[in-house]
Amino acid sequence: MHRELVLQENDLTIWKYHGIPETGIAFFESTNWGSAGMVYERKNSNELIRLLKDPYLYAIERDNTIVGTAVFCHTQPRVNNQPYNCYIIRYFAASAAIQGKKLMKYYAGKVMEVVQQEETEKTIYVGCVEKGNLRSYRVVENAGYEKLGLLCVNAFSRFYPKVQSDVERLKPEEQSQMLNLIHDQYKHHSLVHTDYLFLNDNYFVIREQEEIVAGCQYHRVHWAINKMPGFMGKIIMNVLPRLPLINKLFNPKRFEFLALEGLYFKPGYEKTLLRLFEGLLHCEKINSALFWMGENCPHRKSILDHGKLGLLNSFVKDSGVYIMTSYQNMNEEEIKTLKSLPLYASAFDYI
Repeated sequence: MHRELVLQENDLTIWKYHGIPETGIAFFESTNWGSAGMVYERKNSNELIRLLKDPYLYAIERDNTIVGTAVFCHTQPRVNNQPYNCYIIRYFAASAAIQGKKLMKYYAGKVMEVVQQEETEKTIYVGCVEKGNLRSYRVVENAGYEKLGLLCVNAFSRFYPKVQSDVERLKPEEQSQMLNLIHDQYKHHSLVHTDYLFLNDNYFVIREQEEIVAGCQYHRVHWAINKMPGFMGKIIMNVLPRLPLINKLFNPKRFEFLALEGLYFKPGYEKTLLRLFEGLLHCEKINSALFWMGENCPHRKSILDHGKLGLLNSFVKDSGVYIMTSYQNMNEEEIKTLKSLPLYASAFDYI
């Protein structure tokens, strides 16, 4: 894979790859994520990373070995239904060799300078930091990013998910219609992108009199949780896995769940959306699902007000992701509009 030298200082180099080389995937597979707060491993990252849309890997290397990374995914989200050029930053990580030495803080700023020099149009740069990860927050903030808002983690779970006979896979010829419904539902939101909808034809719907009244995409995810913060974290890690029924919902050593996105429901059909979630759990023979929504998203409030998400939600209710942004060639009015709107979230960006 072609790579371009971006910077060389002392024994460290920064290389830019269009795409993700196998060495990058191996680095991600060996990385523990979340240096503070919850620490976890992404066990099926090999599969998911290969599905990233238009990624650019910036790799910090020492002796031809990757010691730090940032992936910039080029996309075009909508803000108040208007498209913008954008880079969503993922897989921001440092190996143990450079952690705690302020190198990542320095080189993150260098990478940001290089990326911005290459863009001439209006551009939004989006990073995310898990709530509680103060170290990463400071690194991203030092690179010129400011907090835009909070995405809340929501969990849906059932001990014995029931079959829902009216759940069906969306037909390929209906994808454009489904996109129109989703864009209309989130037309007054920020950062709406649908890059990962319809992957593996895993968008499902429920209809009523031939009309789609609920729909969502799922991605199957496998994490291993190594650490959770605080007293409650110790209980979750050490006690819950020993409880025969509850460990169906959460086993830290093998936490398998569905990541849900592209959530659509016709007004008044919130409970139908939850039935769709349950039907997907049943089909996949799994007990838990996660979805991310803006803290101030009215659709999140509507979902929470109209149905019971299940026991697992009580364990993740204080979890979330801070969305951090930087801007290029955008005027104050555009930035003000971006900041005033509720956030949309694509689950694929957080798994």
